[in-house]
Order: sequence, then structure tokens, then C-alpha cells
Amino acid sequence: MHLKSTLLKDWKIKLFGRRNIINKKKQIDRTSNLAVKRLQKNKPWIVFCKKQLSLTKGILLNQKILLTVLSLPAISLILFGIIKISESDIARIQNIDVIGTQIIDSHDIIKISNLNGQSIFSTNLNQARQNIANINGIEKVTISRKNVNGIEIIISEAQGWGYWQHNEQRVLVDASGKILSFARPAPSNAPTIIDFSIQKNNQKEIKVDQNSVKLVARLESEKRFLKMGLKPISYVFEDNRGLTILLEDAPNIVIGDASNYFYKIATLQELISRLNKTTSEINEIDLRFGSNVVIR
Repeated sequence: MHLKSTLLKDWKIKLFGRRNIINKKKQIDRTSNLAVKRLQKNKPWIVFCKKQLSLTKGILLNQKILLTVLSLPAISLILFGIIKISESDIARIQNIDVIGTQIIDSHDIIKISNLNGQSIFSTNLNQARQNIANINGIEKVTISRKNVNGIEIIISEAQGWGYWQHNEQRVLVDASGKILSFARPAPSNAPTIIDFSIQKNNQKEIKVDQNSVKLVARLESEKRFLKMGLKPISYVFEDNRGLTILLEDAPNIVIGDASNYFYKIATLQELISRLNKTTSEINEIDLRFGSNVVIR
């Protein structure tokens, strides 16, 4: 009896379960058929949209090609115009203003700069600046553009400090001993160093002992002799002795060079103070040998 009821139950499950599966399958088929029918119903509209999209793409492509074709002549005209402008006087440097010159002729500056008539697009201002800076006596150069085709050059000329003289030849020098060909002249009371050294006759330019110039410039700037109540009347340079200072109403001072500078100055101050208290006649004080001061 129990076995019979169990088999009957399994048979019902199989029967009704299968019917449910079949019913669900029929529902899915119906749903799929409805979707297909709707898709088929809307197919003409989809086809129309695809055609419109394809047509739009074609129009845009044709417009792009057309714009490219039309822009080529315009670009060519623009390039042609740029080339013509670059070759015309409008694009060339025509006005050059030189400011700050007192000794050097401004026309020489313009010529050396090699800027006049150059293209404003390819002008090398750094090269022009270097060309001008190479002039002996030019301390500083500034070059800038002015307006469309103009250039402004600002010059700072070197200031002469004093003079170096050998025989009849006299040259202007700065405080470092550099010979200045073009520079503002030294003051009227500027020192002159007389050179008694032997120089070659075939030299185009006299040789300046720059260390001696620097030493005199230092003594002058620090007012060493003025503080000691002394007045230099001349500076003399010799190969074997170096620098000698000729003083008014006082012995000549052979200082040689700038080595042991402060020791030499201190020794000179002490000797001058002693000499003021004596009646002995002294013509020269030689400070070149350190503590072994030679008095002649």
C-alpha cells in the first residue's frame, strides 16, 4: 500500500512538473514571437535611420574634403604674403638709435653692429652685442628692439684712470692697467706713471705693467700719502726696481710691488714720523726687502 502511494506521488510530480515546463516554454515562445513581430514592425524605421546616418557621414566627409581643397590656396596665399613681407623693407631694421657715446662715433657703433638692413626675423642681437663689446674702451652694451623695425643701443664707455708713458708715447689706462683706445679721458689731475724700462722697438703698442698701475690706483684711492702729509709728484717704473714714488719735499719711496703691502705702509709711516724729528738729509727709502729697510 505504501509503495503504491509513493509511486503515484512520483507520477504526479513528473506529470504536472512537465506540464509547468511546457507552459513556461510556451510563454517564452510567445514573448519571443512578440519581440520579433515588434522588431519586424519597426524594421523600416531602423533601416531609414541607418540610411540617414550613412548619408550624414558621407556629407561630413565631403565637406571635410571640400574644406581641405578650399583651404590649400588660402594657406598658399598666406605663406606667399609672409615671404613677401619678410623680403620687404618693412621687415628690415631701418632705425638704429645709439645712446651714451661721448668719445666713440655713433656711426661707427652702427657699422660695427652690422644690424642696419638686417631682417627683423633673423637678426642676431647677441652677435651684434659681442661685436660692439670687443671695442677697446666699451664697458657695457645693451641692445633692445624698438617699435617694429627699430633697434636701440645703449653704450657705457670706460672711464680713463690715468696715463702710462714710455718715451714720447703716452696711453690712457684704466685702474687695472688696461690700455683704452676709446674711453672718457682721465681727470686733469690724474697720475702718470713714467716707464723707464727697456721695450722692444718693433712693438706696435707699449707694454704696461698692470701690477704697478693697480698699486698706484690703490695708494691713490686709499689716500695713503695724503694721510701722512705727503704729496706725490710723479710715479716711476723701472725693470729692476719696480715702482718708485717721487714726493714733494720728502725722500723718494721705492716700494717695488704690492707684496707685503700693509707692512710697507706701516714701516713708511714710522720712518716718516722719525724723519720729521731729525735734520739728516735722506734722499731715498727702499722698502723692497722686508725688515731690511735701506735708507740712502
